Amino acid sequence: MENVKKLLKKKGGFTLVELIVVLVILAILAAILVPTLLGYINKAQDEKNYSTAQTVRVAAQSVYDDEVGHGTTITSGDTIDKDDQTKSGQSVTDLAGVDTSKVTNYSFKVDDKGQIISGTVTIDGATYTLDSGSWTASK
Repeated sequence: MENVKKLLKKKGGFTLVELIVVLVILAILAAILVPTLLGYINKAQDEKNYSTAQTVRVAAQSVYDDEVGHGTTITSGDTIDKDDQTKSGQSVTDLAGVDTSKVTNYSFKVDDKGQIISGTVTIDGATYTLDSGSWTASK
């Protein structure tokens, strides 16, 4: 009977040392994971911006093709920039469906076949450059 009384009197719980050890382990895990997660977030944002730049390029090509369809002569070195729009008045950013507060500028160069060969798109202050079919970023 005395053993039962002793067991009932014993208080359960964690000691202060055990709690501190757990907190230290959690702090170490957080110190490792937070920079890794931030890296993933930044990489995802970069990929989104590359995708947006490519969408703007496709829309600019569509605007240029529309102009050619309405009788504009193709000239090597033609440029498509922020001021260009379709005959219906639709701009490249409207056609691309992008946020004009984020995509602040763009300019593309066209070859003698009417295809975009190079250009730049400015997204959130970073410039994405198209050259030889691939995009590069400079911030």
